[in-house]
Amino acid sequence: MSNDKTEKKSLLRMIFPSKGDPVSEIIRKIIFLVAAAALLGSLIYLGIYYGAQAHADAVNRKLREEHVTEGTMVITETTTVTEAPTETAPPEETTAPETTVTEETTTTPPPPLVISDEMAGFVAKNPDTAGWITIKGTAVDNVVVQAADNDYYLKRDFYGGRSYAGTLYVDFRCVLNDYDFNQSDNIVIYGHNQKNGAMFGTLQYYKVTKNNTSRFDFYKQHPTFTFSNLYKTYTYKIIAFFITESSADESPDGKIFDVHNYVKFTKGERSFENFQKEIYSHTAVLTGVDFNKDDKYMTLSTCSNEFEGSRFIVVGRRVRDGESPDVDTSKAELNPDAKEPDLGFIYGR
Repeated sequence: MSNDKTEKKSLLRMIFPSKGDPVSEIIRKIIFLVAAAALLGSLIYLGIYYGAQAHADAVNRKLREEHVTEGTMVITETTTVTEAPTETAPPEETTAPETTVTEETTTTPPPPLVISDEMAGFVAKNPDTAGWITIKGTAVDNVVVQAADNDYYLKRDFYGGRSYAGTLYVDFRCVLNDYDFNQSDNIVIYGHNQKNGAMFGTLQYYKVTKNNTSRFDFYKQHPTFTFSNLYKTYTYKIIAFFITESSADESPDGKIFDVHNYVKFTKGERSFENFQKEIYSHTAVLTGVDFNKDDKYMTLSTCSNEFEGSRFIVVGRRVRDGESPDVDTSKAELNPDAKEPDLGFIYGR
């Protein structure tokens, strides 16, 4: 027993500074302890990170398995109809006093919106459910939520549990689950850029820059994506994708394309005309897909990796009623004048 105690004391003296140790030995032991603590901390962090990532992946797999893609009940928007007044023959001459006839118009309200079979189960589990987004060729095939702010789902999964990966979520300012004519002009969806490709991690497949155009072909193969809100499934034609700054101090002239704030087109700074001008100015590829003020838009936003505040953006225009969802990608061309963040300015600040 005494030998065991002696060996333990010897081991501790080898690791920890002891009385009588020369200065060089004390420094060596301190460096060793600091390195060991850093290594242990890193291992703990990696364990927590990958454990959380595995949990997030398991949650997403479960949600995909529950996602019903057939038998969806689709409700078509019906607009308000005003009946024309009924024409009547002129009254016959009579000695009786004339009566005044009041013409009435009646308004037929649109039918009530009914949650689709596809989304009903998710709403039952989480009333914050907003829809489902799918981008073929990527890992984006996820449920989308919407809370009262833009922070709640940053670090929470669909069930409200803590999650580094968070959940894809719609900007709280957007009107999404309503009749088409009441929905926001531009619906913004945020998601983390996960290293393993989860959430919006594979949105980077669309990333084209002046110095790297290798992913141009990916766009040509996947020029659309689909989004289902609680009532209806929509297809969007991609009109732009680009890297942008998130704050004015990251731009030499203090001006950025804050596409996230173009939720409802207004006059002035948030006008459609300005939105369209900025799209053409920033997009890495001129897709050839036309778009106008009467269209509905969806913006997908995730962190990029060029600098701390960089964001990668994909913007889609909803397929119009009666329009083919097919895109003639032969019209697409690289945009040689695309406005990109000034990395020299950003790193030189």
